[in-house]
Amino acid sequence: MYKTIRNVHLVSASMSLPFLLMYGLSAVQMSHGKWFDTTGSVREEARVSLPPGIEDGRTIALAVMDRAPSVRGEITIVQAKSQTIFVGIAMPGTKYDLTYDRTSGDVRIRINRAGVMGMLNRLHHAAGFWHEPFALQAWGAAVAIVSVALLLVGATGVWMWFLRRTERVIGFVLFAVNAVIAVTLLVLMRAGGV
Repeated sequence: MYKTIRNVHLVSASMSLPFLLMYGLSAVQMSHGKWFDTTGSVREEARVSLPPGIEDGRTIALAVMDRAPSVRGEITIVQAKSQTIFVGIAMPGTKYDLTYDRTSGDVRIRINRAGVMGMLNRLHHAAGFWHEPFALQAWGAAVAIVSVALLLVGATGVWMWFLRRTERVIGFVLFAVNAVIAVTLLVLMRAGGV
């Protein structure tokens, strides 16, 4: 039994490590933004021609993605103005701004590509399975699997620690100290003291 629990612990921890490193690095970037260069490069793509008079932002986005395969992602915003329709499309690390001219059907594409840290930041915030691009659905599934694996790491770690009688006292002390620190920080943040 101990060998099986140890193997589950090892496999779960090994599988989770790359994700934990990515989340840790992006958390440091969000907490200390000045340490990292997250400025992206903005460039203009060639224009795409669509039929004039389209009124639906989703139709515009899908037509542009069909004609310009480099443009892909989720529709994030649609804003209609008197002469133009603005559509935002995003993938982690890349943002596409489409400006459709209702009269001519001309679509101007502006691309903003963030660096690696910008992409990690966006992946840190990506959640759920309802994304349109398959890559983001796969990311959501991987994050769900890693979440379960981390729960297994914790449960198997506590089980293996508890089986080692000689280390129970130091384990309880470390657990108690960490619990006090965590609860104190939560109370202070909730009260607005930090």
